[in-house]
Amino acid sequence: MSRLPPQARLAAAVVAVVLVLGGAVYAIFLRGGDDAPVVEAGSRFSGTGGGASSAPLSASELGAAGSRRTGSDPAPPSEDEIRRSPGAAAAGLLLIGFRGTLRDTPFLKRLAAVPYGGLLLTEGNYEQPQQLSGLTSKLQEVARQAGHPAPLVAARQEGGEFNAFGNLAPDGQVDVGEGSRETIASSAKTTAEQLKALGVGLNLAPNADVAVAGGPGQGRAFSDSAAKVASAVRATVRAYNAIGVAAAVGPFPGDGAASQDPNAGPAPVGLSLDDLRDNDLKPFAAVASGDVRAPAMQMSNAIYAAYDGVTPATLLPDAVKELRDHLNFDGAILSADLVATTATAGGTVGEAAVNALNAGVDLLVIPGGRAQQDQAFRAVVAAVRSGAVSAGRVHDALERIAKLRAFTRDAREPVRAAG
Repeated sequence: MSRLPPQARLAAAVVAVVLVLGGAVYAIFLRGGDDAPVVEAGSRFSGTGGGASSAPLSASELGAAGSRRTGSDPAPPSEDEIRRSPGAAAAGLLLIGFRGTLRDTPFLKRLAAVPYGGLLLTEGNYEQPQQLSGLTSKLQEVARQAGHPAPLVAARQEGGEFNAFGNLAPDGQVDVGEGSRETIASSAKTTAEQLKALGVGLNLAPNADVAVAGGPGQGRAFSDSAAKVASAVRATVRAYNAIGVAAAVGPFPGDGAASQDPNAGPAPVGLSLDDLRDNDLKPFAAVASGDVRAPAMQMSNAIYAAYDGVTPATLLPDAVKELRDHLNFDGAILSADLVATTATAGGTVGEAAVNALNAGVDLLVIPGGRAQQDQAFRAVVAAVRSGAVSAGRVHDALERIAKLRAFTRDAREPVRAAG
């Protein structure tokens, strides 16, 4: 065989490099493209979630998830249906993030295949209000055309640096002194109106921490007074309820006394249960039942001496029981960011999802990436099939999610562009 002349060998090398680079570009930008972790607004955790497989859901798994039910807001499947085909039920328990904006997101194809319970928008999905309004409309359109229940569309618009959408209200959660309840209510009303106009029906806010000097709530919480925080949270939830946007109050049972931000790593809270009830739980109690009720609450990733001192609250049945039984809360319970949970609890995101569900959490929050979301889906499906998670537990969670979806129904169709 004759050897190629130098010019030909150089040309062949250039072609090979181009092909390799072209393949890399295809893999990164065209083949799904939404696998990298998505960080929730305010979260400083950006790990990959511990051993998640990068293989996308198979055709058979997607088929199991894609069973159709009549109407955009069908009743949750029965326990018998969940046992026979847990795919759609498992997907309906997930509140997930994704990469990209209306111009460039590769997520829409995945949304058409899988009936996710909710979609979490972050700063990476946002360029300006008009574009975001188009994105939320498109998400609902894709789900509707696929025959899926309308997904909850959520964001964390808590205030200041903890906003997913930086140039919109509110500026921040601060104690502004006497008469602050009216000011806070006005700010909450503006925020809810803007979110509703953009098609966002669920806000992972307000933050109900009681601030402690040097703690994660300092500069973030409404106040270092439990009574003032309770008043501010109550005013905020009342304003949101009036607009028809759901507030998910959190993080329960309060991170104010934690050693650090629980989404950055292990964060112990050394308070006894009596101490928690006398102080940190009061803002949650103010909106758990009674005339002003939050439709949702979100659990914390902190670990509490009041319980076992080891397990994040979002995975603890006793912490959920405190919310359900002691505070008489009957709304939807959201998990903490389950990718961040693994930094404290160890294990995989799939294990965290199953444990949170068995603890009594209804909606499993996994901002990203796709590998972690797919792993959680598979783990829940396997747990239902094996009986490790009962069909009754899944049914109860889906019923509460359906009630939350009904609460946010009016927020789905943007009525105007928020400025």
